[in-house]
Amino acid sequence: MDVNKNIDEQKFARRAAIAKALSHSMRLQIIEFLHAKGLSCVCELVEAFGCKQPIMSKHLTILKNAGLVNVKKEGLKVFYSLKTPCILDFFECADRAFENHKNSL
Repeated sequence: MDVNKNIDEQKFARRAAIAKALSHSMRLQIIEFLHAKGLSCVCELVEAFGCKQPIMSKHLTILKNAGLVNVKKEGLKVFYSLKTPCILDFFECADRAFENHKNSL
């Protein structure tokens, strides 16, 4: 087996996992919220997004497993922060791609 091919497959699998984690609009909003606000407890996120705690926790777990957010526990509270702010560059690129496509129709 070609070692370089295996490395490439792993790289693309990691990218696919991140893309999958970003495939829900609420998770995209959570990332932007954490970028703007910084360290936030789950209760703050639940209030800001108007959803139930288990739903928010599920979305945060997906983002954590993709390596996009940090988790910090203090007593009974769980806090999240953006681990990879460069992901916002991807959002900007996606916005430009959408605008370019819209303008070409």
